[in-house]
Amino acid sequence: MELLSIKPELLMLCLMRVSGFVFVAPVFGSQFLPKVAKFWFSLLLAIALMPLVGGSALPRFASFAYLILAVREVLIGLMIGFVCNFFLHSVEFAGHVVGLQMGFASSTLFDPVSRSDVSVIGRFQGLLAIVLFLVMNGHHVLLRSFRASYSIVPPSTSGLAGEGAHQLILATAGIFVVAVKVAMPILSAIFMVQVGLALLAKTVPQMNVFVVGFPLKISVGLAVLGFSMPYFTYMLAKAILGTNASLRSVLTAIGGG
Repeated sequence: MELLSIKPELLMLCLMRVSGFVFVAPVFGSQFLPKVAKFWFSLLLAIALMPLVGGSALPRFASFAYLILAVREVLIGLMIGFVCNFFLHSVEFAGHVVGLQMGFASSTLFDPVSRSDVSVIGRFQGLLAIVLFLVMNGHHVLLRSFRASYSIVPPSTSGLAGEGAHQLILATAGIFVVAVKVAMPILSAIFMVQVGLALLAKTVPQMNVFVVGFPLKISVGLAVLGFSMPYFTYMLAKAILGTNASLRSVLTAIGGG
């Protein structure tokens, strides 16, 4: 495509959806990346995706219909980026629950990405999930899904189907399902430790179970966390594929398919 043949209204329309996606999606929307780099990446991606929208009949650039269409594209891009973050939220939530059960309730860190306090285990699993996400080419999967969004929900002046909100709620509920599956090995081990300490407290009342149980739960939790890394990688891969499937379901519902 020659740069001189680029239509400003078409480029701006593509940039709306791409910017909403890039500034929210995992890795691409990281707070550590300069906003200027995000803008130029959005612009290059929008130029590359312009042929997917080139055949659509668009309203005039300065018309009210074009403004409505631009707002619609921004909302779709933000929604896509929001859904793409589901796997990361699942892992961090699982780590937060595990950290609380291990005894790290008082040791929280400030996460500059989400701008909130997260547990040490949650932050560790979140960073590990991002690294594995890049190693498994998860960003390629998300970019392909975003490219497919133009086929599923093409730019038009029509509204967004209400069924999309229902599918988005169902996809959001999947965060807790994945989080429970990720945290299950460590939670099961800590539960067995607590049962053993309860039996020990009944058998030997003179023993201070609290003093013994605090380091024991941390040691067992960290040991199971290390041994369950292959399981964590497997669940993360399934979570990324599940996020991709949820995204397609939401887009299909939004497009009225």
